[in-house]
Amino acid sequence: MSSPISKTAFIKAEQCLKHFYLYKNHPYLRDSLSRDKQFIFKRGTDVGIFAQQLFPNGIDVTLSEKRDQVLFAQKTIDLIASGVSTIYEATFIYNDLLVMVDVLHKHEDKWIAYEVKSSLKITDTYVKDACFQYYVIKNCLPNLFDFNLLTLNPNYILTGELEIKKLFKTTSVMKDAIKNSDYFAHKSQIAKLTLEQGKIPDIKIGTHCFQPYECDFLGTCWKDSKETNSVLTLGKLTKQEIFDLYDQNIKRITDIDINTIASKEIKIQVKASIEQKEQFDVSEISAFTSNIKQPACSLDIEVWMPAIPYYEGTKPFQQIPFLFSMIYEENNEIKNYSYFKPIEEDLRKEFLEKILFVTKDFQSILMYDKSLEETVLNQLAVLYPEYLKDINNFKSKIIDLAEPIKKGNYYHPDMKGNFTLKSIAPLVNQEAGFNSLDIQSGISAMYIYESLLIQNAIEGEHIKQQLIEYCEMDALITYQLLNFFQSKLS
Repeated sequence: MSSPISKTAFIKAEQCLKHFYLYKNHPYLRDSLSRDKQFIFKRGTDVGIFAQQLFPNGIDVTLSEKRDQVLFAQKTIDLIASGVSTIYEATFIYNDLLVMVDVLHKHEDKWIAYEVKSSLKITDTYVKDACFQYYVIKNCLPNLFDFNLLTLNPNYILTGELEIKKLFKTTSVMKDAIKNSDYFAHKSQIAKLTLEQGKIPDIKIGTHCFQPYECDFLGTCWKDSKETNSVLTLGKLTKQEIFDLYDQNIKRITDIDINTIASKEIKIQVKASIEQKEQFDVSEISAFTSNIKQPACSLDIEVWMPAIPYYEGTKPFQQIPFLFSMIYEENNEIKNYSYFKPIEEDLRKEFLEKILFVTKDFQSILMYDKSLEETVLNQLAVLYPEYLKDINNFKSKIIDLAEPIKKGNYYHPDMKGNFTLKSIAPLVNQEAGFNSLDIQSGISAMYIYESLLIQNAIEGEHIKQQLIEYCEMDALITYQLLNFFQSKLS
């Protein structure tokens, strides 16, 4: 065997043996890692390193010029033998299975392992991960006494100095780990046999491609299944519902009998695909737009959700608004206004006051999918109750332009089952769009904002402009969507 089976590889084998085989033998076929996923992985790494403070003065076995997991495993054995009580990234290999645990700590002559998760809750996948790690470590280290998951405490509120012991919650997985020992022995043997066969397993695509995580090889496995008219591009259906159609040999949207569809949201997609043109419900959209009062503006808010609370009185992953952009029209000219909150200070009150002030004269405030903005406003109302009346007045003016699209009153085949603002942007404005921007998602915006904590002034100003450009584009496309609707009604 070329290399041991890691925890990551084992979870892929659990998901799909084809996924596992490709991951081990054909890594060059993996899809490119999106920028959003890169940021999420980095957050996990950063939280893991931060949690090391719970067990200070440990030794990191990976601090070596050579990235060699066999070397790390030997170094772990040597450190244990030499009496070291805390080891970071402790590495173990048993029966060609490899794990690296975030922290291995010796307490009263008993070893306890800790795996850190940058999450507020424990998932079944996290437990399975940990149980696999326990299985390998226990066979290398018989006096392993306990295995714990460390997650962020959703009830922790930063008050004064950060109290790291209160920030994290500790949960033992020992009961599950002991109970499932034979399971991992059996499943790992199946994984090894799959590699020994020397050929890619013949496994059809299905719901397993997305559970528990999206497969790394969708580009390879789905290459013949993602044509424009593919039933796999249908939106508003669960993965199971889509594959129920696919497994009935209904491979194209146009193969669906439109008369059997009750849902308007699905029917409009099928009709658009059959006719290859946009679908526009004049009466419904006319009724919707009639509720929009002038003058109107559009508005978008960006939030930061730091895993480790940064401001006094905040919790892990609390939504902190840091930027809003507003688009409006004045003398037949498009105007924009943006407010950007510097990361160093908690200026949420100033943020609230500014957004209330600049929108006070508008009768309608246009948004696309208002859920985030309303959540932020509700949190600010709790924080600053003296502004509750003004916030409620603001909320009463909100018009959500996602509503007619989500209800199936407008659809274009180029949307390919995607009902987000970014899927609509090329239809609304062929010249302006997100593809030309350095930042193209709210997730990226959040992590790039966080990078301001370590950037110099010049780079910080550049990042600020990138963030404003992204937020303004969201607001601009939202504003233009209304014009787009109205042009079709005239």
